[in-house]
Amino acid sequence: MSSEPILGNLLVAVAEAAEVTGAPDLDSASVAQMAQAWGLVRKAAGLSRQALVKRIAEQASLDVADLDAVDTRTVVLVPAAVAHRRNVLPLRCTALDVFVATANPLSQMAKRELASMTGRSVVFEIAAPDEIAERIGALYGALSDEDRERTPSEAPALSQPKGPHVLVVDDEVGQRTLFRSVLEGAGFRVTLATDGPAAIELLSDDPSYDLVTLDYRMNKLNGLRVLQHIRSDGRIRATPVIMVTGADDRQIEMSLFEAGADDYIAKPIDAPLFVLRIRAVLRRAWHR
Repeated sequence: MSSEPILGNLLVAVAEAAEVTGAPDLDSASVAQMAQAWGLVRKAAGLSRQALVKRIAEQASLDVADLDAVDTRTVVLVPAAVAHRRNVLPLRCTALDVFVATANPLSQMAKRELASMTGRSVVFEIAAPDEIAERIGALYGALSDEDRERTPSEAPALSQPKGPHVLVVDDEVGQRTLFRSVLEGAGFRVTLATDGPAAIELLSDDPSYDLVTLDYRMNKLNGLRVLQHIRSDGRIRATPVIMVTGADDRQIEMSLFEAGADDYIAKPIDAPLFVLRIRAVLRRAWHR
C-alpha cells in the first residue's frame, strides 16, 4: 500500500494547521493562515512547494497554474478586493469560463462568488498561496482603502470625480464590487449602498445622482420598495433607475416597469451590455 499523502489528508492537514475545523471549512482560513498551513504540510510530508502543488493538482484532477502566463484582460473581471480576500489570481477566460489560480480547490464559496461576478463557470488551477499572493500584489497593487467596503457615509469617497455619478445598490458584496469595477472602468463615478435603507439615506443626503442601479431582492428593503420611494420623492423622482434581478419572471418585470423603472437587466450581467444600457438610459433622461 502506498504511503504517499493523498489529497484529502493534505487538505485536512491544511485545515487543521490553519486552525479551522476541517477541510470543508477551509473558506474560513485567512491568506496568512493558508500560507502557514501549506508550509507545515510541506514540512510534514517532506515535499517541496512545487511538489506539493503538483501532488494536489494531480489528485484533484486539476492543472497546475502557470503564473507567468496571466492574460491581464481577465483581471477586469475580478476586483482587487475579491482577489486579495480569496487569494485567487485570474489567469485567462473564454466566453463561458474563467480560469483562476487557487491554493484551496475545495473553496465553494470562492467559486460561487467568482461565478456570480463574472457570469462564467469557474475553473480552478493549483498554485501555492504565497506565490498567488505575490502575483496578486504585483498585478493589482496593495489592497488600498478604496478597495475595502465602506459604510454608507463613507461611500462617496470611493471614486474620483469623472463622468456620470451612479449609485449601485446591492446587499451582496460580490455584486457591488463587480458593478463598481465595470462602471469605473467605463468612466463612471460610483457610490455603493449596502442595502435599501442605506440607498435611501444616500439619496436623501445627495439627490444629484445621475442614475441608480437597484437590486430587486434585498433583505432589509427590497428594490421595488426603494424604487417606489424614489418615485414618490419630489427631489429624486426623475432619477433614472435600472433594476437588477436574477428572477426570470414576466410578472416581476411588469411590476418593475409599472413602478417606474427605466430598464431592467438580469443577473449574471454581461458587462459590456450593462454599460451600454446604462448609457442608453442616461441619453433618454438627458433628452427629456
